[in-house]
Amino acid sequence: MPALSRSLLFYIVIALVQGVLLVSGLVYPQPALAAGSCTLALVAGINLQLLGSAVRERGTWALVLGLSVLLAGFSIWVFMRDTYDWLWKFWPFVAVVLAYIGTAFVMSWPTREGNRPRYQDLFRHAWNNAFIVLLALLVNLAFSLLLWLCGKLFSMLGMPLLGDLFTSSYFLCFSQPLFFSLGMRMGRENEKVIGLLRGLLLTVCRYLLPLCALITLIFTLALMFTGLQPIWSTGYSSQILLCLTASNLFLLNGVFQDGQHDVGYARLLKLLVNASLCCLPLLVLMAGYSSWLRIDQYGLTPSRFLALFLMVLALVYSLAALWAVLARRSVWLASLSRSNPWLALLSFVALLLLFTPVLDPQALSASNQVQRLLSGRTPVADFDARTLRRHLGEPGRAQFNALLEQVRQGQVLQEPDRTTLRELLESVSRDGQSVDYLSAKVQWLGPEVDDSAQLVEVLTTRSDCTPPGCFAWAVDLDDDGVNEVLLIGKHAWESSAMLFARDGQGEILWRYTGKFNGINDAAGLIAQIREGKIKPVRQHYKTFKVDGVELDFQRAYRHP
Repeated sequence: MPALSRSLLFYIVIALVQGVLLVSGLVYPQPALAAGSCTLALVAGINLQLLGSAVRERGTWALVLGLSVLLAGFSIWVFMRDTYDWLWKFWPFVAVVLAYIGTAFVMSWPTREGNRPRYQDLFRHAWNNAFIVLLALLVNLAFSLLLWLCGKLFSMLGMPLLGDLFTSSYFLCFSQPLFFSLGMRMGRENEKVIGLLRGLLLTVCRYLLPLCALITLIFTLALMFTGLQPIWSTGYSSQILLCLTASNLFLLNGVFQDGQHDVGYARLLKLLVNASLCCLPLLVLMAGYSSWLRIDQYGLTPSRFLALFLMVLALVYSLAALWAVLARRSVWLASLSRSNPWLALLSFVALLLLFTPVLDPQALSASNQVQRLLSGRTPVADFDARTLRRHLGEPGRAQFNALLEQVRQGQVLQEPDRTTLRELLESVSRDGQSVDYLSAKVQWLGPEVDDSAQLVEVLTTRSDCTPPGCFAWAVDLDDDGVNEVLLIGKHAWESSAMLFARDGQGEILWRYTGKFNGINDAAGLIAQIREGKIKPVRQHYKTFKVDGVELDFQRAYRHP
């Protein structure tokens, strides 16, 4: 009889618990709690599915609980302090990296030696986990496509209920974790297949590393003849150099593997790789200096801070690789097996600090921009007060308000710069300026609504009107004599329109209330609105309200 960890029941139970957490995320009135619930479901569920019965060994369950609660707590924290802003958009990508690093250590904990995981286990789980999750996603996609096909087939027969069921939010909250859990079970029970895929990818790394090393070495030598000025003048040198460094380090770890076996390279190829690794710290320093030139010229922004942050991590990794080259060991680059786990933990902690006041990119950027203004490095005429107030989150708004108060009290700058700055700050603080600021992005189809400035302020906070902008149409959809606003993106592929209505409570007069789906021709819809051919219509049937919740009526399909 198979163990419970490998049984179908074990994975079904995990999927059901995940489904409950995801559904609770739908019904939570607070979006921050919903984000934390979804994060908890994904992180804890994936770790349990990968560990199986090993979760009970040597206190591994405590690590799973700690990692899951930590990331869920950060999701809540980020959402509460930075809703729909820069940090929240960046957090999902960082959370995936953090979960990947943390899961590798959790998986290696049951077989550790003393208080430290073995590098062989870290290597194996770090690569295997990626392939198992990829297989689970493919299985999930296959099941979902079959259900979608089933729904379409029965819709052709005039029975759209299955299609509506398969696309409903509550069904997806349970079906997607279930399909994914089955895929995870397949991956765990087919370790030979996962090992074969891992071996195939590592073989590709073995062939690509010498080529990447040769490119790195030739480029570095070419700098002796071209000089560094062409790099500073490109405007994208930092990204390219960082990508080259990351490629070398990734391929190197794929070739080094667990450090227990010789890579099979000829001596000449090892010398080539060693020479390229010696060049990496120089390339990272050049990339960092290129970014620093822009920071010194224009000041710090969240994106520039992030670039500098990644370059510091790349420099630490490249120095560890250089040390592995210089340290003479019986196994080629053997010290990587000691440095890589510590560097992974360092990256984990550093990435978490990005979302705390310690390394908050928005707070550091806002402070830097204000200090440059007060020190005279940024002329008052070039100071971007709107970015400070609207695009640097709560730290930016706090710096803006403090600066405005200091200017009004005459504590900073001298005349006439003080008067010029006060007029600039006061103009930005007035609500009417937000319309001017986004006039190129928000285009009204017909007359604007009253208090449109506060509506645009809401759009700016939510980042709903992204480039190339959107169309706004004022229309009364509930016959109360007050217009709502329909927001339609300018993209040709737009398939939905967002609805904003007046709130009338507190300082925020507008709120997002929902969206209209099913738009097939956005350009045609815009044209018909301009021509006055689009009119609101009421539903043919009334609906019911049960315990304060209105039932959603779906009209049955009628065959022509």
